[in-house]
Amino acid sequence: MESNVKYLKQVAHYSEDTAKINAIFKSDQLQMDVLSLNPHQYLSPVVEPLSDIIYFVLHGEGVFEVGDEVLVLTRNTTVLVETGVSSGIINESDAQLEVLKFLAPPGIH
Repeated sequence: MESNVKYLKQVAHYSEDTAKINAIFKSDQLQMDVLSLNPHQYLSPVVEPLSDIIYFVLHGEGVFEVGDEVLVLTRNTTVLVETGVSSGIINESDAQLEVLKFLAPPGIH
């Protein structure tokens, strides 16, 4: 049986060119990624048509576009993006930004 233990420091990788989406876990019920953004990198807003998303800031500060709202989130803060609502992230700071992203299909209990 493969171990289900992951160490974020080993999974999270940054790129000088673009924000990185680093996969951690994926199953039929759940997906978990760590997003790594260097200063002034961004992830363009997209709409997830089948899943709710939870973002949790591990390190740094980011500007989160959630639907029509613009939110500044810092370490240990989280936001829920419901299915069908657009979301994107901008790292406007001079420090790295690291965010956990959880996707879960609607109806999960």
